[in-house]
Amino acid sequence: MNEQNYESEINIGRVFYRILRDWRKLFMIALIVAILLGIGTFIVKRIRISDPGYMEKAEENYLREFTAFEATGETLKHEIENLEETRQERETYNKASILMNINPFREFNASLQLYVSTDYKIIPELTYQDIDLSNRILRSYITYMVNGDMYQYILEHLSQPMELRYLKEILTVSADYDNRMVNLSVRHVDANACEEILQYALLGVEEKKEGLVAAIGEHELNAINQSVYETVNLELDEWQKANRQYMLDLSIKLQEKSEEFAKWQATPKPMREYTDGRILKGSIKGMIFGFLVSVVLVAVFIAFAYIMSDKLQDAKELKERFGLRVIAQIPKVHKKRVWVGLDRLFARMGGLMFKENDVGALTKVASQSVCAELMVRGSESCVQGMKNDPKIKLVFTGNVSKEESEELLSGMSWGEGYSVQCVSNVLRDPAAIPTVTNADYIILVEKQEKSTYSEIGRELEAFKAWKKEVLGVIVIGVDAIP
Repeated sequence: MNEQNYESEINIGRVFYRILRDWRKLFMIALIVAILLGIGTFIVKRIRISDPGYMEKAEENYLREFTAFEATGETLKHEIENLEETRQERETYNKASILMNINPFREFNASLQLYVSTDYKIIPELTYQDIDLSNRILRSYITYMVNGDMYQYILEHLSQPMELRYLKEILTVSADYDNRMVNLSVRHVDANACEEILQYALLGVEEKKEGLVAAIGEHELNAINQSVYETVNLELDEWQKANRQYMLDLSIKLQEKSEEFAKWQATPKPMREYTDGRILKGSIKGMIFGFLVSVVLVAVFIAFAYIMSDKLQDAKELKERFGLRVIAQIPKVHKKRVWVGLDRLFARMGGLMFKENDVGALTKVASQSVCAELMVRGSESCVQGMKNDPKIKLVFTGNVSKEESEELLSGMSWGEGYSVQCVSNVLRDPAAIPTVTNADYIILVEKQEKSTYSEIGRELEAFKAWKKEVLGVIVIGVDAIP
């Protein structure tokens, strides 16, 4: 007997089977709890709606939650519309803008200066001098160039159509009033485009000159320092990258807001809690919740009780704990039950090997197994027996009732050479001790989930003290496939 050195290993498969085996009880307990919880929830809510003050407060809470819910949806919708509009406008701009299409490492530039000159002279000997109209003329040209007239003239004559906002990005005008000069500069994707824009800018200024001569006075407009060149513009490169990154950020933000809006749409709208439909729905939810929680709690309790129990759960542990040979395992036979198919499925999932309808055959095999072992030990055949030879005395005892042992013996067949008796548990019935001490061999009869390992251990200690040999153990009431 090696029980002191034995460490029980938890068989997860057996634990799950133990939970599923009693699924009817588990279902009924969970159903009762669910019904009680549903009825309790219904009664509590019906009591609450009978209070006018409580109902008024509940209505205020509902209106506040509903308003907040709708406001959230409207806010998200407007944000999405604004982001979509901004993204579309920015996308259109990036496609049409000249600046976005210029290669910053091959930027073409064209520039020129316009100089305004008049015949104004200072005559020292005169007290009153003529008025110098140069600044007036220069300001008039500047006004013409920047107020849109010159840009419009250029747009009307360009070979490729262009919007005003894109032209203003590439054509810049700056004035130097001290020197009566105007600086024009253009940047574009190629030199021809730069020269074309600059050419039409000059033509527009020339047309304006006639009106300024008539309105202000005679003057000359001279174009100087005109040039076209190619350069590298790293600032433009950074500007273009920032613009594209802004587009990416807009798309990401739009995606995030769209996901938030979709989540908001999937969220159930706030509803009045204490309507008849809501009360009934809440009660049903309470029943479902109670049912699921009860199933889990009962399953945990069954698993915990199984793991911590000292009762005999698996016949093979008798060999591992006490070194006992398991002579036979006799299945427990249940009465007819509904949904027996589930029992059969769970039994196979639990790895059970025996069937309930094998009880008779297994009982006979148990007696034949005992006879075969005694024959190996030197006895005569148990089938024929020897009337003149003393009979071999076998005693069946264990942590089962005497009636259960007798029922087991009624299904066994023995020869005339054997004297077979069954007695009660020697630890609880002193009258059984003389029969056991006079026996040649002891056969233990234990019952699954009734016999305990501690009692079996004490029985074995008693048999050892009385110097009685235990042939093995027969376990009855074993789980089997229906």
